[in-house]
Amino acid sequence: MKNNEYYILTKNLSLDSNQWSILIGFLGVFLTILGFIIAYYIYLKQRNDNARDAYKFLESSLPELKKAISITIINLDEFVTNLKSDKFINPILPVSLNDNLLSKVNLVDLKRYFIKEKKDDIIRFEKFLTDSNFFGTYQNYFINELSFFREKYLQKESVYSDWQLLRSNSFFSIITDINENENYKEFYKNWVLELNNDENVFDSENNMLKSRKLLIENHIKPLIIGVFPFIEFSEKANNINLLSNRIVAAFNDMESIKKSVIKVLENDIEKFKKKKKNIDSLLR
Repeated sequence: MKNNEYYILTKNLSLDSNQWSILIGFLGVFLTILGFIIAYYIYLKQRNDNARDAYKFLESSLPELKKAISITIINLDEFVTNLKSDKFINPILPVSLNDNLLSKVNLVDLKRYFIKEKKDDIIRFEKFLTDSNFFGTYQNYFINELSFFREKYLQKESVYSDWQLLRSNSFFSIITDINENENYKEFYKNWVLELNNDENVFDSENNMLKSRKLLIENHIKPLIIGVFPFIEFSEKANNINLLSNRIVAAFNDMESIKKSVIKVLENDIEKFKKKKKNIDSLLR
């Protein structure tokens, strides 16, 4: 019995059933491999497209972040300057500083783009990833620090504000006390008069204190020294001494708290400047 023969177009290209099976098997393997190649090509293209899209998103978002950092630096710097002048004006931090843009992009795709297209910037990119945590949490951190500072500072300031008693309640109670030592009354009256006339310290017309430091150095500390000889003979002189020392201690604590906050904020400003410089390098 003759084997069946099959041919392609002409009998010159005829194949028997075994040969056809081999050919079909080969074609099947070839098409499978070709399918894998095409699928892999599509996968690579899609992965590259995703990486490029991730970088484009980052590139378009960085200028806004850079602007927010610049505004933050200016506002923190002004806040520090005001603090040094005993002025408390809350800085306004941009909302966009707290916008965690990296949560909106696939970091794997983003890093893949840098590895392939911007190898020289990989270290800067990795530093930016770390910096992003700083940006995202800074606003809450700053609010907490400011609240803590205000609470501690206001506690000390309430004690310091008792300096006004020295030229009001205490003054009148001493001056009108007929049993008080006359030399002490004269000393204290001159002290209050000198304070009220000191235009570098006190603005009598607007009833405003100009300089806390000068008040302490030029008047409260001299009062402590001047009242000391009268303490032995006058309970009120002793009370004045105790009150004055509390005021000086409160002022020193206020200055210490203020210097501590200023130091922290100045360090933060430098951090922002360095991180802004890193962003500039990524945008070049």
